[in-house]
Amino acid sequence: MKVKILDQRESSIACILLKNDETLMAQAGTLVAMRGDLSINTTLRRSSGKSNGKTQGIVGSESLFLTEFRGLGDHNEIWLAPGMMGNIIIHKATSYKLIALASGYLACSGKMDIFFGIPEIKLPHKNISLNLLSITGKGHVLLNGLGSIYSIDVDGEYWLKTDHLVGFENSLKYEIIKLQKKGIFQWFQPLNFFIKFKGKGKLYCQTHQAKDWGHLIAKQLKSK
Repeated sequence: MKVKILDQRESSIACILLKNDETLMAQAGTLVAMRGDLSINTTLRRSSGKSNGKTQGIVGSESLFLTEFRGLGDHNEIWLAPGMMGNIIIHKATSYKLIALASGYLACSGKMDIFFGIPEIKLPHKNISLNLLSITGKGHVLLNGLGSIYSIDVDGEYWLKTDHLVGFENSLKYEIIKLQKKGIFQWFQPLNFFIKFKGKGKLYCQTHQAKDWGHLIAKQLKSK
């Protein structure tokens, strides 16, 4: 399997070349175009967790539609683009598991395993957790970010706002840190949640936040 990332100025598109019997597992709804001799099958992945009274609708509702493409010849092309405007980056998985936001996952080699819930990152006071995927095995993983996406080679300690997280290798240990300004500003400024990473490994971040992006678009809409 070969991957090319095209047009990274505002919004990227990925071209994946598949040979005979090679497979690609992509998030459903991201297909733009294809050619060649391919078989296509869409499945639903669900979390094995069960919701309870305190976390209802958080763990139990996790699900993801995935489309498997399999090459039936040696010359096949698949073009994928993220649902939101942003860039794509390629992660080469080797010995470490990749933990990624479900919204940041675009595709990976069909030989890799994808599952929910390990680990689970809970945010204090909101009683919610980040919707995460664990991706294991060796191969290429395509991640997409809102705006630009970039990688950090962590060696020691690194702090990141939770809204900018896309994924990280499980060689990194992490801790949720809550920061709030003191004095009069604490009544006007929202809580800031950071993930403090420690260790050595890859970290993937996005430049924009979904909340701020939505507010920006909403300002351009006319009320009826």
